[in-house]
Amino acid sequence: MLKPRRTKDEISADAAAERRVHAEFLGYQPRRMKPVHFATSFLLSLTGRQHELELLNKASVPKAAPRDSRSILDEYVSDRLYPKLVELNRLSDVIDQDAFRALRAHLNAAYNNDGAALNAAFAPYNSPGTDFSTPSLRYVSNKSKNHGYAGTFVVSVLEATPEGTAVLAGCRRLLDAPPPPLADFGAPLLDDFDEPFVDRYDEQFGTLDDERLKVIAAEMHEQTKAIGRLVENLKATRSAYALRFLIIGLCSWLFVYMMKRGAFEPLLLIDALQGGNPRIRAQSRASYARQLDLFSASYDRQWDRKPAALSASDWSVFAGSADARQNLDNHFRDLGVRIGFVQPRAPSATRKHIEIQADTLRVLVLSLIAPGQIMTLSDLARALRGTWRICVGADAEDAQLLRAQRFGPLDSDEDLQPNAASFQALLVRLGLAVEPSDGLTLCAIDAEDLI
Repeated sequence: MLKPRRTKDEISADAAAERRVHAEFLGYQPRRMKPVHFATSFLLSLTGRQHELELLNKASVPKAAPRDSRSILDEYVSDRLYPKLVELNRLSDVIDQDAFRALRAHLNAAYNNDGAALNAAFAPYNSPGTDFSTPSLRYVSNKSKNHGYAGTFVVSVLEATPEGTAVLAGCRRLLDAPPPPLADFGAPLLDDFDEPFVDRYDEQFGTLDDERLKVIAAEMHEQTKAIGRLVENLKATRSAYALRFLIIGLCSWLFVYMMKRGAFEPLLLIDALQGGNPRIRAQSRASYARQLDLFSASYDRQWDRKPAALSASDWSVFAGSADARQNLDNHFRDLGVRIGFVQPRAPSATRKHIEIQADTLRVLVLSLIAPGQIMTLSDLARALRGTWRICVGADAEDAQLLRAQRFGPLDSDEDLQPNAASFQALLVRLGLAVEPSDGLTLCAIDAEDLI
């Protein structure tokens, strides 16, 4: 017997009930979020400003066909967009139509480098969401749909303590620095003025309680301190990738926050040998699978504590929805993959493991080592484990902690030491470590210059 079709009001009521569950147990709505989505939410909340970016959106979302008979209003078609941009003096008529189509492809490559984040956002289209890869604040638009207000949540937590407030001030100073050359490429298509951003977090999730924010801020103290150090290092180096590195760092903060919803002392084992040791690979997979399972089950454990702010009817809607539960898994997996913690990237690959990508490792090291500071490999490994909850086998306590969390069997000589050696070699290749003598590895921001 077929179930009766649900009305729009019923669907809307269930969606609101699920949002209230997420508000109570997580603080934002878990979606299939990429770093570019988080960046949009964070920067909107941090600055309180937004841009419409209609011309940039139309120019950087190329139409596959040269004409579209559906609507004469479809300015995403090159034949219609070209004369408009020339008329508005945003494009020189020296550029012909063929060159303009090539230019659009380059714009898409530059501002959609996260892939599938940039969609047609204006009539006659109704995109489910769109984000620009953001080289400067002038590229921040309020057309994003996939962030679930995660950026607003992180800003709210950071605002709850003087330490977090200082981090946000450092982020603003970082954003005030001259933007990279990529910001100039699309500049003729940008808006002349920005607009106020109205954050609707409270309408969607309710007001975050001050006491709750302080508790979360205390739980995330070490990660917040690390983000502060990352910001200071990024200001000092003035890298063209500063904003991207900042977002990777903040998403790492959020990833650890999610793991802590599931376990008080989460632990991920890096497979630095990239599958060369079957035991390391197996336990790396196990560490990822465990954290995913714990995060997925965290809502049930929190409900068992009978939270007064959540009704049984709201919980029943969430608990009875397979899609709502799958959203938790997807959110954890997608963020871990996109920020460079989890491999392989392919969605079809279900047996994932922990393998920190080069840019992500650079960001994590920048968050742990101050300018001019030198650490031994063991000290850095201990800091990575203590702050970012990742273990590589380079610290004497790693084997004991892995056994305490029932990972194994892993032998220190045959498994963990080769894994640590491979990790050390990656640090050397990235210029984050040197080996001045056998058995001694020293780590620093600019290791070769400093040591």
